[in-house]
Amino acid sequence: MIKKILFFLLFIFSWGSNLEITSKDFKYDKVKNISYFSKDVNVTKEKDNILSDLLTVYFNKNKKIDKMVAKKNVRFLIHDKNSTYKGTSNIFTYIAPKELFVFEGNVHITKVEDNQQLFGNKVIINKKTGESKVFGKNSKPVKFILKVND
Repeated sequence: MIKKILFFLLFIFSWGSNLEITSKDFKYDKVKNISYFSKDVNVTKEKDNILSDLLTVYFNKNKKIDKMVAKKNVRFLIHDKNSTYKGTSNIFTYIAPKELFVFEGNVHITKVEDNQQLFGNKVIINKKTGESKVFGKNSKPVKFILKVND
């Protein structure tokens, strides 16, 4: 069941449709090929949404996204075919060439329909392999809250 909760993250950036980014401030560094978005950053792709205070988008030499990093007050609402997931973390990173999704710092993910919850310090999802890893912090364990039908 928890594998299903983590699987939704694979749908965040299935690049078949447009990705829209809005913010109050924007800066582009042509030499470094990096875009900086700040203040009320809103990333939308179809029904999925990531909000943060800062977003940095790194492009490769072909002007394709290489990496995206959202920081400060990261919140997300993601949909798959049957479920809706909402969550928070301190940092969200998408590494395009490796198809890795990394949520770091006070990660909390909730499946809206049945309130199943995941808490951890770091969640890594590899879209290519489907492998998910959840890490605690120091002596603090990973925590799952699952609805159990008796």
